[in-house]
Amino acid sequence: MPALDLDWSDRDLLPPVVYPDTVFLFDRMTEATLEMLAGKGEQRVLDVGCGNAVDCWELERVGCWVVGVDPSEIMLKKAKGYVDAKSSQVLLVRAIGEQLPFKTHSFDGVMCKGALDHFYDPVETIAEMARVLKPGGKVVIAIANLASLCCRLVKREIPADHNYRFDYSVLKTIIRDHLEIEEYIGVSLLWGFPLWGKLLAKSPAGISKVVLKFLDRIARRLPTLSDVIVLRCRLRPAGHWGSSEFVVRGLQIGP
Repeated sequence: MPALDLDWSDRDLLPPVVYPDTVFLFDRMTEATLEMLAGKGEQRVLDVGCGNAVDCWELERVGCWVVGVDPSEIMLKKAKGYVDAKSSQVLLVRAIGEQLPFKTHSFDGVMCKGALDHFYDPVETIAEMARVLKPGGKVVIAIANLASLCCRLVKREIPADHNYRFDYSVLKTIIRDHLEIEEYIGVSLLWGFPLWGKLLAKSPAGISKVVLKFLDRIARRLPTLSDVIVLRCRLRPAGHWGSSEFVVRGLQIGP
């Protein structure tokens, strides 16, 4: 099993040179995740792996009452600085996704964006997210797709700061005992392909934007090939829960 990282930092999250495809990917990933979760207003939302709490603030702006959870003291300090600067009422809690310190059925919505593959035990984290979700609520998960078209073409290895290699089939496996997929979409295409970012940077900004949006429309319809997969899920009906395990990156996870 991987080590439990309580000091993760986003310091090295972005490369030294940020090209247009990277900016577009992060912006669209955030946009797609929040679109799937927000819109009702006045709902209680939990952000598992909240990082710097930027997404928490965006949810609060549309009327949600938001709690952000992160195991890293480094990231929580950044998050506190951010929400304080915004005079935000976002509540920040230090906790791990595998043991959420909240009562059952506490939240109308739960999100986990770009974090699940960093966790010690994603299966237990899914179970906990389902436990704290109210009946009729939604769980939204956004995750890097390491079976994307680009990953297949360049045979990309799992990033050093990721504990697990996720794709759509793995996601379906780990959620199936607790959640049902309502909708899933892909975000972005060809991110990280050699020289792709440099080519976009050298092109007129208007052309780069049109190309990236066009590829994103393709990715939305072909999520198994996209750079990021976003799922919106509901609770699986009582009586359908079982005991699951999965094997990913040669590691078995389960009871």
